[in-house]
Amino acid sequence: MPEGSLAPRVYLVGEAPGRQEAEAGRPFVGRAGTALRDMIHEAGMNESQIRLAHALPFRPIRRSAKRGLRNRKPTGKELRDYGPIVLADIAGVRPKLIIALGKSAAWLFGASMTIDRARRKVFRFQGVPVRITYHPGFVLRFGGRGSQLWRTTVHDLCAYWKLGSSSSPTSAP
Repeated sequence: MPEGSLAPRVYLVGEAPGRQEAEAGRPFVGRAGTALRDMIHEAGMNESQIRLAHALPFRPIRRSAKRGLRNRKPTGKELRDYGPIVLADIAGVRPKLIIALGKSAAWLFGASMTIDRARRKVFRFQGVPVRITYHPGFVLRFGGRGSQLWRTTVHDLCAYWKLGSSSSPTSAP
């Protein structure tokens, strides 16, 4: 379920709950969530003005012979069928800005391009600007803390946070 401010300046949408999020029933409490919270602090964002959610309300899993249940990327059908749940929450709380974290979340807002291209564009959902950046899980997997990918994501969050306080955030960072 979504968590955080009911009158958010920024609404952050991730992909789907991982094992720890599914067990806790809260978004972003696992390893990627810890990274996201660190990025939020580095970017100078005020957590009390943020709402967090996932594009899916459940953990998409696959079975692995060696490792048991594993997370998997959501399917397009799952995003179409269950994405409206988070979109309804967004419509209800009317944030000043939405930040989609990663490709699955970006897809909900019409971004079907690479994250590198999408992060330079402004999308809209019911008149609310939508910005896109990398998912913290991706950053951890392909860069790690302190990497260029980490710094880029923190830069995006910082720039988007500032845009979330203006009346018409339309320029790219």
